[in-house]
Amino acid sequence: MMISPVMTAENIGKKMIPVFSNYPVKKAILFGSYANGTPTSVSDLDLYIDTNGQLKGLDFVGLLEQLVNLLDIEIDLFDSSHLESDSEILREIEKKGIVIYEKSEDNSKND
Repeated sequence: MMISPVMTAENIGKKMIPVFSNYPVKKAILFGSYANGTPTSVSDLDLYIDTNGQLKGLDFVGLLEQLVNLLDIEIDLFDSSHLESDSEILREIEKKGIVIYEKSEDNSKND
């Protein structure tokens, strides 16, 4: 059958917002082929999230599972706490990544 057209960064972001809002995700950045506009039908989706180290273990797995089920695509999910601050991958994210979600400050914490 027809292969569905590849999703854009904007579409991906819009679909993921409801999922991110249920988790302590401060920011999500798309990088790799989807951010560069060069994905193929076999590309996975590279996603970096900043959770201030608040997303651990089963919660991390749960978030990843929900995103995979939502988009029906393989996702490489990187949390800021998993990466060295001077790593090559972080440099690529900072240089070429597209911010697809950012939690607004007013509704994050009230304490």
